Amino acid sequence: MALGSLIVGLTPPFATIGYAAPVMFLVARILQGISAGSEQQSAIAFMVEHAPANRRGLFGSFSNMASGLATLAATGAGAIVTSSFSKADLAAWGWRLPFIVGGVLGVIGLIMRARADESPEFEATAMVDQRSAWARLWALLREHPKALLQTAALSAPAVAYYTWATFLPTYANLTTGRDLASSLAGSVIGLALLVVIVPICGALSDRLGRRKIFPIIGAIGMVVLFYPLLLLLNQPGFGVYVLVSASGWVVLGIWQAVYPTMQAELFPAAVRVSGIGLAHQIVIAVFGGTAPLIAAAFVGSGHPTYVAFYMIAIVALCLIVYFTLPETGSRTGRATVALADSEVLEGENLVAEIGSAPGQAKRSRP
Repeated sequence: MALGSLIVGLTPPFATIGYAAPVMFLVARILQGISAGSEQQSAIAFMVEHAPANRRGLFGSFSNMASGLATLAATGAGAIVTSSFSKADLAAWGWRLPFIVGGVLGVIGLIMRARADESPEFEATAMVDQRSAWARLWALLREHPKALLQTAALSAPAVAYYTWATFLPTYANLTTGRDLASSLAGSVIGLALLVVIVPICGALSDRLGRRKIFPIIGAIGMVVLFYPLLLLLNQPGFGVYVLVSASGWVVLGIWQAVYPTMQAELFPAAVRVSGIGLAHQIVIAVFGGTAPLIAAAFVGSGHPTYVAFYMIAIVALCLIVYFTLPETGSRTGRATVALADSEVLEGENLVAEIGSAPGQAKRSRP
């Protein structure tokens, strides 16, 4: 991800290197896509598996809290460069600065990743499950189709996340003439609220349960509020924009708080990362990645409120699936491993023996 960001930020313009410029951009996006296709679900599994059994909701929410912080930083960077440079300077080189900074910060992530250990749950499973990666993938498709569908439904409201994060300021600028820099600043306030709400709701899910409250209430909130919130943007004032942005981020935060943990709890450790990644990334590519383009098309066609109806339709379909979700908030960490307890204990004993033996390398996720 960091390398892809650096390539985007440092690629010379078309006028300098010709068609090599779009080729380099394509390579950068492919690198970012490969990274996004593995890192987030690995992080979710890592945090949930390391969490105490009664704190998995909180630990799992840290993934989306971090994503919220990243979106907050990106939006803040956009507000800074938009308000600091002229349109000519911004188009010429100013837009590159956030990508370069993001690429450099990736070094910190690499250092942290190098020092992280695999979870005991994964190590125990790896010791007793020696199937190849392809065999595990086939087992995932054959044995967990319902969990894959539920995981996809838990991720699909990302269409609203991407619309709110990347298109709402532009939407306000195009439909009401609001200043883009001030709209980005207003989004920063809303995103700050999201970052606070996500871990709070994650912690509450450990006490109150997950399915009955958070994904369902979050989805209902999106269905009920998105259309009137977009209508409210027609009213003038910076405070109105902040209210619209913050209200959307509140209901999105309620949904975001628990879905990583719920996705992790739907799969055994042997196929957890693959299960989350396969369903989540397909949905993100189809709905999340295209959300700003579809929103722009609606605005360009003269029907800006159709943006709300598009988001509402997708979330409403997901809401139906949410009622089929199991309540996982009371499960123990060991219950999520689809192996007999004796086999897991055997694997844990092997992990302990190998970990105590000198010169033994640690296993890592394939």
